[in-house]
Amino acid sequence: MTPLEKSRAGLHLLKEAIVDYLVQHPEGLTNIEITRGLELESDFEGGQKNYLSWSILGILLAEKTVRYEKLGNTRRYFVDTIYLQMRENRSDSRVG
Repeated sequence: MTPLEKSRAGLHLLKEAIVDYLVQHPEGLTNIEITRGLELESDFEGGQKNYLSWSILGILLAEKTVRYEKLGNTRRYFVDTIYLQMRENRSDSRVG
């Protein structure tokens, strides 16, 4: 497997893990709840915190896989309803 293939596979797994975790929490989760729950906490020289999870959430937002609701200064992330319906339809078609 090439470095690029490894990178793509790793990103796919991280995105999948976040989506699966959000599915388990229909009440929505904040970035910090996601990072702690999936042990993705990161920093750079003690400064910028959790950019890995922010970046992946940004990708998932752009793909319309997740959405967020802003409550004051806090964003709660949810799996997008349309994405969930498509996901369920795909798994139903595999079973039948």
